[in-house]
Amino acid sequence: MSGPAPSQVHTFCRICEPGCGVLADVADGAVVRLQPDHDHPVHQGFACHKGVHYLQVHDDPDRIDRPLKRINPRSEERGVFEPISWDEAVREIAGKLVQLRRDHGRDSIGIYQGNPSAFNGAYYANAASIARGFDTRMRFSAGTQDTSAKYAASEAIYGASMAHPIPDLLHTDYFLCLGSNPQVSHMTLIHISDPMAKIRNVKKRGGTTLFVNPRQIESSGPDTGEVLLIKPDTDFYFLAGILHEIAFRIGFDRDEVERHAERIDELLDFVAQYPVERVAEVTGIDAGRISTVADEFCGAPTASVYMATGVNQGRQGALAYWMLTMVSLLSGNLGRRGGNIYSRGVADVVQNSKRRREDPFFTGPLGTMRTVSGDLPAALLPDFIENPDDPIRALIVVSGNPLLSIGGGARLREAFEELELLVSIDLYRTVTGEMADYVLPATDWLEREDVNFLNTMGVAMEPYVQYTPAVTAPAGERRDDWWILSRILQEMGVATLLDDPSPDPYAIVDTLMSDAGLSIDLLKTLPCQTAVLPEAVPSQVFSIAVQHENGLIDCCPAVFESARRAAADLYAELLAEPVGQLKLITRRTNFMVNSWLHNVPVLKHGVHQDNPLWINPVDACRLDIVDGDTVRVSNRYGAIDAVAVCDDTLRTGVVAMTHGWGQRTARSLDVARRHPGVNANQLAPTGAGAFDPLSNQSHLTGINVEVSRDTRTTAGGNR
Repeated sequence: MSGPAPSQVHTFCRICEPGCGVLADVADGAVVRLQPDHDHPVHQGFACHKGVHYLQVHDDPDRIDRPLKRINPRSEERGVFEPISWDEAVREIAGKLVQLRRDHGRDSIGIYQGNPSAFNGAYYANAASIARGFDTRMRFSAGTQDTSAKYAASEAIYGASMAHPIPDLLHTDYFLCLGSNPQVSHMTLIHISDPMAKIRNVKKRGGTTLFVNPRQIESSGPDTGEVLLIKPDTDFYFLAGILHEIAFRIGFDRDEVERHAERIDELLDFVAQYPVERVAEVTGIDAGRISTVADEFCGAPTASVYMATGVNQGRQGALAYWMLTMVSLLSGNLGRRGGNIYSRGVADVVQNSKRRREDPFFTGPLGTMRTVSGDLPAALLPDFIENPDDPIRALIVVSGNPLLSIGGGARLREAFEELELLVSIDLYRTVTGEMADYVLPATDWLEREDVNFLNTMGVAMEPYVQYTPAVTAPAGERRDDWWILSRILQEMGVATLLDDPSPDPYAIVDTLMSDAGLSIDLLKTLPCQTAVLPEAVPSQVFSIAVQHENGLIDCCPAVFESARRAAADLYAELLAEPVGQLKLITRRTNFMVNSWLHNVPVLKHGVHQDNPLWINPVDACRLDIVDGDTVRVSNRYGAIDAVAVCDDTLRTGVVAMTHGWGQRTARSLDVARRHPGVNANQLAPTGAGAFDPLSNQSHLTGINVEVSRDTRTTAGGNR
């Protein structure tokens, strides 16, 4: 006889921003199937293949389910680990941290936070208090590899780092999308269900979508819009050219802009340097075409603009976000239905991210620098570890893999060998975990209750808040991230949530939701445990998002002064580059998310089993390269070997690789180590000059490289 039918639990995916509604079938306490939740009031049955195949992560026999302690020296590439109890592990870790702080001061301890923790409600709600408990200024995160450019720009422009007016895709007539491939990445710093459906609807309404990208991305097509092929790392100049057209040819309503903004003349003085004829020289886009885009944007009934990591990760991501905001403002589309709007969601998050000082820079151990959202530049992590005067001696890594995600991984590996303590909190014993002294097993998103409150604040196109219970009990001895860190702090003698006999990691979330008349207990009673929130009020860009004391947007922030000067220098540098200079960009694919889905068998397909160098056939022919050749990719920062794959979607002069590969030393991950790929970040700069000092954003795209065929091993066949 067959057993009882599986029960079903309404939950949601936590791989990326949309947080798609998922229905979990549970039998005998185990999750047996994940499928899109057709009853979800917002997602209505949309979920991508990564979410529905997540059981290959959840059930992976390579997951760790008990604390592990390394018993051989970190200088040996292969770690040897043995199980250890939680009490022993936290006692030993805490004892070492206390000793290091006593002997060397508070900044001998560093914390690195990775991306998955950003979608862990309990951890994120308590991250600030946990960080205060460790009492260190040495804080780093993956944010400086993907989004810190936007945080820094918004802090200067609006007065709050979390003010991010999003494109109103539900109503816009013209959507300008830079450096994003929504078909693959589902967009970032915007929470939206089925983004491609929303983009297709723009055209169905008679509107226009224009993508700006160095390659013919998958998102482009007859039912969406065309791609304007741009040279990598020049988006700032493209946007400046559009703004120049609006300011000096098309015209704008100055009186209306002055109602909401100040320092307009200073902005116009700056942008006067970048007429479209001059911008065309470095962007590779015809001046007339840039003018046409400006005309179309301003001529549409409504228009919205958006940029993502393809721009953020360049050298001028923060300045590009500034130009983007000014294009929206001067065209009359900021704070307007169909333009760029602020979506309040469940609570006002901007007030907690208000700018504290006009000048955020200070003199640190490595010179003049700043923090962005509390984080120092991760590109300097090896420098902080190797600082002879005051080195980081212990590093705690929370759901991150810095050896693969930070530029110059080889140098960081050498720095890690000098640490006296390295702790990894993760689902797996990753490449970083392989070097750790302790690897502590974290729960995944099926093993913990959660609330998607982060995605509902400030960036939700269709605001809602959803609760999910733990779909299944944690396997083995896995614990939530907040519990692990709090337990270490407790052993260090620091007050934590765990001091309460009934700790409630969601107390902060309940307080936030009370503004909207909601609570976790109420959510539990609703269909799909989900409450749909009121639609965004466009004008709240000005009444809520702007946090400057005078209530005005700063059109030309003083803190941008050095970056504005650098823009002129970079323009000259780009103009002087030799013909044929190749630029390496990061290519996202449907088969990976950063560095943490490498052990999923279903995502290993054909050429995507590895990390090839994608190259335009014209460039390949010029360099005497054919499909399958082993090529050497090099620059002054490093060199790697990869297999060449011709790709005519790339603009000529552009090559591409995917972020997060290089799993050769992931000894405990069976699939990943059989398909290790190569880490393209070996070609990214590290140390001083490796990041934008305005935003701490690492330079990870638009990197100059040389490519040559490896004459020792060619697999291309006849020539």
